[in-house]
Amino acid sequence: MEADPTARLSDGQRQCLRMVLRHMSSKEIARALDISPHTVDQRLRLAMTIVGASNRIEAARRLAAAEGEAPPYQPLTYQSSPIARADRPPSLPPLQSRPEGDHEGIRKVAWIVAIVAGAAIIFAALFVGLNALSEFTR
Repeated sequence: MEADPTARLSDGQRQCLRMVLRHMSSKEIARALDISPHTVDQRLRLAMTIVGASNRIEAARRLAAAEGEAPPYQPLTYQSSPIARADRPPSLPPLQSRPEGDHEGIRKVAWIVAIVAGAAIIFAALFVGLNALSEFTR
């Protein structure tokens, strides 16, 4: 039995895994290799099985480690900005601000008011209609 399972990977599987390391989706890989996204997914699933990985990123990392390459990205961790701001201590992350003109809350309230007003108009029309009908049948 081989010590390195990545040696059993085909060239196509290796190509796909290298592109996964560059954060490419199956569709993007398919376009780059001129194959279907289904073929890309098949290659990646088989590669995951061969190297014993639970997901495509892990399989790509194992291939990179076997080939002696470092992943071309940093881990996803929060890194504080090197630029200090006078209005905020540097240890706090920046505040999430909404873009100008984003009035989602006002829009929701307006819809609620419109629905209630519509229901009141429908109820009033139904009430007037029933009263007129009762007068007509007398």
